[in-house]
Amino acid sequence: MSPSVLPAGSTVLVTGANGLVASHTIEQILKAGYKVRGTARSAEKLAGLKKRWDSEYGVDKFEIAVVEDLLADGALDEALKGVSGVAHIASVVNFGIKREDVVIPTVNMTLNVLKSAAKFPEVKRVVLTSSSAAALIAQPGVPGITADETTWNETAVALSKALPEEFDHTTKAFIVYSASKAEGERAAWDFMAENKASGPSFEFNAVLPNLVMGKILDEESQHGSTSGWIRDYFLGKNEFVKALPAQYYVNAEDTGLIHLGALTLPDVAGQRLWAAAAPYNLDDMLAAFRKLYPSRTFPDDVQSSRDLSVIDHSKGEAVLKALGRQGWQSLEASIEQLVGRE
Repeated sequence: MSPSVLPAGSTVLVTGANGLVASHTIEQILKAGYKVRGTARSAEKLAGLKKRWDSEYGVDKFEIAVVEDLLADGALDEALKGVSGVAHIASVVNFGIKREDVVIPTVNMTLNVLKSAAKFPEVKRVVLTSSSAAALIAQPGVPGITADETTWNETAVALSKALPEEFDHTTKAFIVYSASKAEGERAAWDFMAENKASGPSFEFNAVLPNLVMGKILDEESQHGSTSGWIRDYFLGKNEFVKALPAQYYVNAEDTGLIHLGALTLPDVAGQRLWAAAAPYNLDDMLAAFRKLYPSRTFPDDVQSSRDLSVIDHSKGEAVLKALGRQGWQSLEASIEQLVGRE
């Protein structure tokens, strides 16, 4: 096992534990020998996952913390008792187009988590799940775009304050979501800088996943995830995925493992870690469907454009290798984990 800043067998708090990224993060934390306390608005939302994890890791490894409102003052104070690490993965995903409904709650929720964690000196690491959208929006076919730890989506932030009337609802919602991720993450870095002299006791990292695809661990709560959209498209039920631009993908397990590294690895501190494996487009996805299920008929190719941006994902990849992976899992492997093979 790799050296860790967290005590062996200690407890990690994960917010929004029933989500796709959160559940894969929890799996990696449990596999590494830690305990997890996962938050959700109700115990029912985590019932299926708890049964899964009780069976695989033991009944004392995962516990549920019901937190109805992460925006309430001190909402996490009780859940943080006895915790050595925090992964704040819960997100505002209501597809709203008003800043007061998306951006402001995201910022306040993030700060609420950090302020609560700062009350507990035993907390050694806090990790925020940000998004690639906090840094940029994919622009397929446009060369010369680069992104690294210093890149911020200033365009989305500016547009969110005065959305062009000609944009449709989906475009407006994605701009506001992107702005919420940028402003929420930046608020976290500002909090760390402003409180450097007086604390807090923990180190901070952010993880920036791109489009996440891989195994769905909880049918009820993850049907509307990006993996859920892809599986629906595979089943011919939903073509919403066709509206997504060509961009980078990342495997769900890899995303969970990068969160684990951000929580535990001693030399990973104060970093923005891209979880972005490689560019893909819908035609690549369809090719994987056809290879996995050669007897089935799928739609003709529909998306030849490609994301030409160059993302510096070297630190995320280094975390994977430090934790025993050779590198990013392939697009085909990610899709196979989602839909199986013939």
